[in-house]
Amino acid sequence: MIEQKQIETTASEEKIRALVTPKLHDTILELINRYVAKGTEILDLGCGEGDFSRRLLDDNYRAIAVDGYNLYWRNPQIPLRIANFDSEFAATVSPDGKRYDAIAAIEIIEHVENPFLFLRECYKLLNPNGLLFLTSPNVESITSRIVFLYTGRLKAFGETETLRLAHITPIFKWKVDLAFKEIGFEYVWEGFNQNSFHVGDRPHNKLGSLAARLLRPFVKGDKDGENRIVVARRGGE
Repeated sequence: MIEQKQIETTASEEKIRALVTPKLHDTILELINRYVAKGTEILDLGCGEGDFSRRLLDDNYRAIAVDGYNLYWRNPQIPLRIANFDSEFAATVSPDGKRYDAIAAIEIIEHVENPFLFLRECYKLLNPNGLLFLTSPNVESITSRIVFLYTGRLKAFGETETLRLAHITPIFKWKVDLAFKEIGFEYVWEGFNQNSFHVGDRPHNKLGSLAARLLRPFVKGDKDGENRIVVARRGGE
């Protein structure tokens, strides 16, 4: 078992931790209901306070909660496993080699140093044809492009958001495509949650929101949606 790190939180880290909205959890749970049978064990990687693990249990799934720390954990009735997601964590999560039919990785991959390593470890933890439910901030959204234009930073990767425990690795579609091809995942479903033209809370951000609306028709790529959502299947053996 990897020794748990002792850390202190800041107000900015608390803000980042709160970015996963219930609406995003709603979307992932709907997708799990679509593709995964009730009663299935599901690994909840990067479970944070445990809100989604609890929702899985309430919806008649068996949640296996995993996080890098127990600092935020608010659900003592659910056993929590500790693993370092910047390491080859599959052996820590499942020391007996057990594999699972589904993994939820909600807003965690942008927190790790090496997303390719993270996805390879997810692959190890899945049974053949097992499903990965993956989300991350959509850094290719029109609002993210506007924010980058005048700040040099992507949306969700601002100065107060790129802390060590927060968002350190922007995830682009091309990066996910490349990783899936190399590792052996195939897309089952991909999409986005709500679209938004909100670029910030300061008065001058209204100009950025207006620019996003005006430029959207002329911009290519995955310009809509605040969070990228992917369902991927592990290849068979």
